Amino acid sequence: MTTRSWLTLPPRLKQRGAELMHFQCWLWGCDIRRPEGNLLLEYGFSRQRPPAGAAGSSAYLASCAPDTVVVLWGFGAFYGDPTQGGVYLKRYEFSPVVVTRLTPQRLPWLPDQIRPSALPDEPGIRQQMHRQFVALLAWIAHYEMWVRETCGLDYRRQCTAESTKPAFRIPVERLVEEWQQLAQRSALLS
Repeated sequence: MTTRSWLTLPPRLKQRGAELMHFQCWLWGCDIRRPEGNLLLEYGFSRQRPPAGAAGSSAYLASCAPDTVVVLWGFGAFYGDPTQGGVYLKRYEFSPVVVTRLTPQRLPWLPDQIRPSALPDEPGIRQQMHRQFVALLAWIAHYEMWVRETCGLDYRRQCTAESTKPAFRIPVERLVEEWQQLAQRSALLS
């Protein structure tokens, strides 16, 4: 599924964001499989598995603030108000899209089940979605800072070493700063 973003990103920012998002989804998977216990659950997420017989990825939900949740899957992340809408980033892309409704009782389990929508014409919605996009990036940086403080850089190095794919080009020592820079650069876009 190709999605259209309301926000035009410079090519280099989009490429770096796509690399980071792919790497981050890999790392969340490592956090789930961690031998000492699921790190996402330890952070405060709740896990929702697909219904019996349904294919798909488990969803991890955490509240960030009143009426704001983060939802993580192996295929991307959502940030916003599940009843009013928010921003979704797909794993291999870095094109934020608007999702108008995400029901925590019936979450999507596959990427094709996420239904991006057109940005409503209401005043201020574009700015709100932009703020949510930047907040998602800042939230990821905050999460990675927590992982660094909780488990150390050696844990993240082990996660990278587990990959059977070509090495990720993002040094784990700079992961927090990379997300912070991406958030700062994205905040300047309009």
